Amino acid sequence: MTLRNKALINSAGSLVLFLGQWVISVIIVRITGYGDAGIFSLAMSISNVFCFIANYNIRNYQISDVNNEFTQKQYLLSRITTIGISIIACAVYLLFKSSYSFVEKIAIALYLLYSNINVFSDTMMGSLQKQDRLEINGYSNILRGVLCCGIFIVVHILSKNILLSLLIMTMTTLFTTFLYDWRYYRKSVILEAYEGKNIYAIASILKKCFPLMVSTIFPVITTAIPRSTIHKIFGEETLGYFSSIFTPTAIIVTLAPALILSFVPKISDEWNKLNLLSLGKLIALCYGICAAFTVVSEVAALLAGRPVMTLVFGESILPYYNLLYWAIAATGVNAFTSCGNAILIAMRKRKTVAIASLISTAFAFFLSNILIKNNGIYGAAYLLLIAYGVHALIQIVVIVFSFYTAKRKKGNLSLDS
Repeated sequence: MTLRNKALINSAGSLVLFLGQWVISVIIVRITGYGDAGIFSLAMSISNVFCFIANYNIRNYQISDVNNEFTQKQYLLSRITTIGISIIACAVYLLFKSSYSFVEKIAIALYLLYSNINVFSDTMMGSLQKQDRLEINGYSNILRGVLCCGIFIVVHILSKNILLSLLIMTMTTLFTTFLYDWRYYRKSVILEAYEGKNIYAIASILKKCFPLMVSTIFPVITTAIPRSTIHKIFGEETLGYFSSIFTPTAIIVTLAPALILSFVPKISDEWNKLNLLSLGKLIALCYGICAAFTVVSEVAALLAGRPVMTLVFGESILPYYNLLYWAIAATGVNAFTSCGNAILIAMRKRKTVAIASLISTAFAFFLSNILIKNNGIYGAAYLLLIAYGVHALIQIVVIVFSFYTAKRKKGNLSLDS
């Protein structure tokens, strides 16, 4: 199977997994109303914060480790460590968060467990990708997305109990992980016996990936800043319209990075070998993928967006429809930043990844009130476009400069030989 087909299967899996959770959030309203939908949304939002700790952005570092700096078992043990930390942190948070009801706290805990099982699977999929088996990641996500969504809906229709539905969904992803993912993982990856040095390796992985983990937190803050400002100035209803308009654009930042992920090992290999021509073509391809998704989304919004948005959200969304074009543009540039992160991680520019994210968030923080007060919810879209644009520009400058220095280094090596 070609790399192109494997990348497409992987992207299809990411789309199915994303759509599965989106369908659940919509169907809950039809089955038991907005109360359970609110609990589900709260569980997703809060658990995702702690899931960033579990994820720790290890996957990109893992698949770009072409020199095998660490073993696959050490990457797996590192993920188990970060998962444990995220669970403890969430437990402490829920213990002292008195404003949440018992049901809400259990829902958050269950959704975090569901997410962390997927994070555990992600490490195994990273190892399989290094074995040139990326398509298994796609098949796993398709299986996981369909089963979890279908079983959740069936259980919720029968029981009308949000906690039972979340529990069964979590058990479903657990069974999928160990009956499908683990089976392929054990067949393809040799797990070394436990050694004391694994402890030092885990500490080293966590240290090296810390800037990458930080870089995933800042974009969440960047996204939250304009939403918080809209809520403060215009209220919940306006924020609801803004969030609804941005919802379909999440497909761009789901599919584009999934495709780019397949090229990361090759980018890292070409960078290490200083094959700059091949590397340049790969980087151009990655940015081209992001641009293509953005353009196609804008055309789709122009041709068929209004009837689709009316069907999903009702006619009340139409006065804000033109915001969708700006939302797609901002999200498209956000996909460019995901592309830049992947390239910089492959180049081992870890600090740059974190610094660029921090600067982007700083722009969002300082411009938020000004743009939104003067331009309403359109100002929030302008804000995100500027913040993501600054982020992407910094990445591109560093990548170009890295090319320049690598070209000089290659020239010096040629002269020496």
